[in-house]
Amino acid sequence: MRRRRLFNRNAFTLAELLIAIGITIALVALLGRVLVATTTLYRGADQRMDAFRDAKAALQMMTNDLSRANINGNAQMLTLANYASGNTYAKEAYAVTSVKNKGKSDLCTVAYYLDWDASAKAYSLRRFFKDSDTTVTSLAQTSPDFSTLYDRTKNTTPETIASYVWDLEIRPGQGATALPVGSAPSSQWNWVEIRFKAISVKAGQKLASISTVQQSTWDDPSTVEYRTLILPNEQQFVSRVSLFQTQ
Repeated sequence: MRRRRLFNRNAFTLAELLIAIGITIALVALLGRVLVATTTLYRGADQRMDAFRDAKAALQMMTNDLSRANINGNAQMLTLANYASGNTYAKEAYAVTSVKNKGKSDLCTVAYYLDWDASAKAYSLRRFFKDSDTTVTSLAQTSPDFSTLYDRTKNTTPETIASYVWDLEIRPGQGATALPVGSAPSSQWNWVEIRFKAISVKAGQKLASISTVQQSTWDDPSTVEYRTLILPNEQQFVSRVSLFQTQ
């Protein structure tokens, strides 16, 4: 009597198992590539944010300081200086503003300007600060001496708040119109626009190692060196500051 061979028709054949394993490996590999690409993109974005953290913090500090200047008390409490050709913008800002400090009040003096750092072969954004005791003493005079108060060469050590920052432009405005610098006192301004360019510290250090890079390289965006070395790494920062008004 012949024995009947029983076959389990629900089982997988070896070929089917190999095909299933191959499909699974392909899907895992594809998902792995997507995960790596996503992680790389996120890390790159995070690194870019870190690279410009100082520039962002500097812009926020300028915004806070200039917005609190009491220009209605005296128009000289917010002053722009070092005008560009045509008086389209200023390169320096000085203000008497409210800042917490160790003095007896919150009324302090600040200034923002660019300074060339020969060792780094780049510009830096600097802030000088005079505490409330020095500021109030000067303002308490019968005729406040703002020129002395804003003289950054006296009784102050400037702080570098962001390196590799250049092309600082500060424009006043009234309503929707930008005003020529020096055409109206700050008591008539509604806002001030701050604008500057920055590159990351890593990119700046790389530029410093190139012998041909000098101060003029940063000043002229039309040159081949600027377009090839600086422009690809450049980021622009802009903030429009609403000024304190009591009227």
